[in-house]
Amino acid sequence: MNKTLAEMSQKAFVYECASRALAASFSNPAAKPSIASMVRDAEKLWEELQEWENRQESPP
Repeated sequence: MNKTLAEMSQKAFVYECASRALAASFSNPAAKPSIASMVRDAEKLWEELQEWENRQESPP
């Protein structure tokens, strides 16, 4: 991920995260996460990062 979060669409971010999770899962065959769970986790991470960015931009 060379782009900042602001430069990425949600779809691109989720795709990138899920594809990296899938690649990482090949190095640990004992773990059997589903692709659907990887996508859900990436979507949740997107939402949490959006919330975090909004808090950072808000004045104290």
